[in-house]
Formats: sequence, C-alpha cells, structure tokens
Amino acid sequence: MSDQTEVRAADYGLPMYFDMQAKMGHTKHLGGTNATQKLAELCKLEPGKTLLNVGSGSGISAAYVAENFGCRVVGVDLLPGMIESAQRWAEAKGLTDQMAFRIGDAQDLPFEDDQFDALICESVNAFVPDKEKAMHEYIRVVKPGGYIGFTEAIWGKVPSEEIVGIIGEATGQQLHFPEVWETLFQNSGLVDLHNENHPVTMRGEARNQSGLVGFGDYMKILGRFFRLLFSDRETRSLMKYMSSNPKQYTEYMGYGIYSGRKPE
Repeated sequence: MSDQTEVRAADYGLPMYFDMQAKMGHTKHLGGTNATQKLAELCKLEPGKTLLNVGSGSGISAAYVAENFGCRVVGVDLLPGMIESAQRWAEAKGLTDQMAFRIGDAQDLPFEDDQFDALICESVNAFVPDKEKAMHEYIRVVKPGGYIGFTEAIWGKVPSEEIVGIIGEATGQQLHFPEVWETLFQNSGLVDLHNENHPVTMRGEARNQSGLVGFGDYMKILGRFFRLLFSDRETRSLMKYMSSNPKQYTEYMGYGIYSGRKPE
C-alpha cells in the first residue's frame, strides 16, 4: 500500500472517516445491496453498456454492478487511497477487464462529452460543495438517452441539533430532506424522473451491507477494521467519538433513490 498521507480526506474538506475507509478497503452507503440493485435497474444497465461510477470509493459497488449486470464500469474518486483499494478489489474479484479507476472530481469530470451510457453516485452528492455544477457535469458526460441515478442518505424526520452535529462531525455529511434531491433532478432538464425513499434499521443495514460483498469478504473487512483499531490512532479516536454519542440517530435517517434520463 502506498503512503496515503500524501493526499488526505482533509485536503478536500472531508473527515478522517474517509481515510479510515480507504485503509479498510470498504466504503458503504445506506441501502447497500437493495439500493445498488434498484439503481442499476433504473439505469438500464446490461452487457455492452458503459457506466461511470462517481465517488467509487473502494470499488465494492462498482464490482457488484460489473459482476451482476455485465457492464463495463469506470470509477472516479478524489482520494488515491480509494483508487488503490478499488483496483485491489477488482483484481480480487477477477474483474480487471471490466473495470478501471482514476482520480476525478464530481464537479470537473476528466472525460469528454457524451461518453457513458449511465452514471451513478451512491452517498456522494451530500459531500459535493456545488451540487448544480456536479449535476451539469453528470449530464455532460452521459450520452443522449443515457441515465443518471443517485442514492443519498436523507432525513426521514426532523433531527435534533445534537443528531445533526454528531453525523456532521463523524462523517462530514450534511443530510437533506428528499425534496432537495427531487428538486435537483426536476431543475436539471432530465426526463422520466423517478424517486423513492426508504427508512433504515440497524439490522436491515447490516444485512444489506454484507450482501454487497458476501459473508467471507465481509468478515475480512471486519478483520482489517479491528486491526486498524489496534494499530491506527486516528481510527481509535474516530470510533471513540462515535461510540460515545447516541446510537438512535438511525431512526432519523433514511435513503432516497433518484434517477432520470438525458433527452435524446
């Protein structure tokens, strides 16, 4: 593994939570397998199609889509540590012929116009400073008739200031109510819009997250996490903060699935 201290999450205004995930080789989004499966179906993914996965993280969702829908996947992420993790994951899954990863910013994608059949983001846009600019970029790089889809963590009910502070401090997310994402799509010029919102539970999330990787790989990820707890001071500090705060914040949260099609 290369030295990830050269470029850190903090360099992009993100919390060290992302550095921990890169070291673990694991990124996740609310809804897990169910959300990714639904998003891929909405975006009409199939063999012969090319997908851009913005904020591809450790590559787990990208590999799931490549393996289960047969499409080619290009992933972009801000952090070199995430790109390295995603490349290792693709190799481990035997998917290097279907997958490629590179550094990229959602607000300034390193691709020509009309390149991809579809584009997805999973729990990415809550971290993007200029959401309208990012949406413009998504539409630019997708072919006419292609699809754009998000999954995003949302507020399911009005949170207390304490809950907002805990989630913001620990993960860097500034969550929104569904109307924010629905309006972003409505104002984008996309057609055939779809949106749906779901609550989350701790048990359901555990099942959905493990479903993306399989039980054996999930246990390996947990093993890396526990090794980090013993060897990495930043991981211990983050987990101490999160465990010292209320666990009930999930009752305020849900996830939304949003999609639309670029006009012909």
